[in-house]
Amino acid sequence: MVAEDTDEGPGRADGRIHNDFRGAQFTNSQVQGSGITNSETQVRPGRAYLLGTVAAATAALLAVATSLLWPDSHHDTGSGAGDVRPSASVQLSPRAPADTLPTASDAPPAPAPSHPAEPVHTPLDRAAVERIFRIYMDGLANHDMAALRSGTCPRGRYMLLGFVLNDYYVGSWQLLPYEIPASADQLTVSARIVQQDPGTGQSAGTVTYQWIVERDADQNYWVCGWLNERAKGS
Repeated sequence: MVAEDTDEGPGRADGRIHNDFRGAQFTNSQVQGSGITNSETQVRPGRAYLLGTVAAATAALLAVATSLLWPDSHHDTGSGAGDVRPSASVQLSPRAPADTLPTASDAPPAPAPSHPAEPVHTPLDRAAVERIFRIYMDGLANHDMAALRSGTCPRGRYMLLGFVLNDYYVGSWQLLPYEIPASADQLTVSARIVQQDPGTGQSAGTVTYQWIVERDADQNYWVCGWLNERAKGS
């Protein structure tokens, strides 16, 4: 005869407890020989309920511990254990709109290549021209060699041998009108000369002669060349 629990109480909800006892079969002789009564072969309903409650509480505690230790484990979608998910602390920067990105047209224009400025030519100073010509001509008229030399350019001073111009002295002189060239460092000036005979001191007529006045690199002005000298004996 099979001793089987027919109790419909709460203990039947836990299959593990009933499985422990379902395999045990006893005959009448075995039960009687062992001194076990029918009441002792049945699982008590109260004890089965207590074991089921403990098992359910244990499973609940394990579930809570699992959710605390591995919070993302219950969100697994089955896509594979190797899937990498960004943690909550990682924030992805939004992509900047296309109209806010810098373009080539936003760059500052390249500076234009600079060229060295050409020096601006300064015209000759009329006052300086007339000052140096007066020093030169007064040296001739007054027979003042120091003044004559100071008005003559350095490269022409070695040719100064006296105060005679084509056999006559300068009795008096007058500067004639002239024009200042716009882009030159020299010009030609003309003067009307009243000649004087060296032997008698008398007037020997009037002539017009030309000279060159120039400006050097140091902005000095000089009389540098008489243009009307006649060859000796002509």
